[in-house]
Amino acid sequence: MGCFILPRSSPLSVSTTVSHCETPIIYILDPDAALRDALRRLVESVGLSAWASADLEAFLTAYQPERPACLLLDLRVPGPTESSVQQNLRAQGVDLPVIVLTYRSDVATAVAAMKQGAMDFLEKPVNEQMLLDCVHHAVAEDQDRRRARAWRQALLGRFETLTPREQDILQRVVEGLSNREIADRLELSHKTVEVHRAKVMQKMGARTLSQLVQMAMALDILKLYDGNG
Repeated sequence: MGCFILPRSSPLSVSTTVSHCETPIIYILDPDAALRDALRRLVESVGLSAWASADLEAFLTAYQPERPACLLLDLRVPGPTESSVQQNLRAQGVDLPVIVLTYRSDVATAVAAMKQGAMDFLEKPVNEQMLLDCVHHAVAEDQDRRRARAWRQALLGRFETLTPREQDILQRVVEGLSNREIADRLELSHKTVEVHRAKVMQKMGARTLSQLVQMAMALDILKLYDGNG
């Protein structure tokens, strides 16, 4: 199978800081010592850092969540419970792209791995260039996820600076109401709505209505208000 490449995100005008000073690290979990060493050397040959082991607990200890990364995982690595390694990783809060490496290439195994969050599924022996391509794509995906999380956190911080009334106004704007309709709905003057709406745009850092709507969608504003009005 080839790589599954996800589109890059472009977080509007919100400035976010994602550290790229550290070299991405490629974790390798494989029971075959010789293959682990070969994979480590291959990854390091293209300027990436690598960490290899056959032990899941050792990986959980070594895992650096703040650092861009991906995981090369052989499905034969045992987990601490009957759950799969991928399920155990999610339970431990490990969120990084996973590339599954296996000698079993049947469709059922591949589908199960994908359903559990694998970004790709490669059959051994692995083509080195294909593996490296998938690793680079996985690292880029991890960096995109980090940017998205940082962007959402920045937006949430801005949203929390809004007064309750300004949050009400933002909610109505997202619903597509005009200033006049918002004024009628909230029993405010048209001028008051205009002032609050301008403050919302300023505090959220939105230059246009479309940007404000995209920010609200990123924050699940409709869900935040669901059932509470």
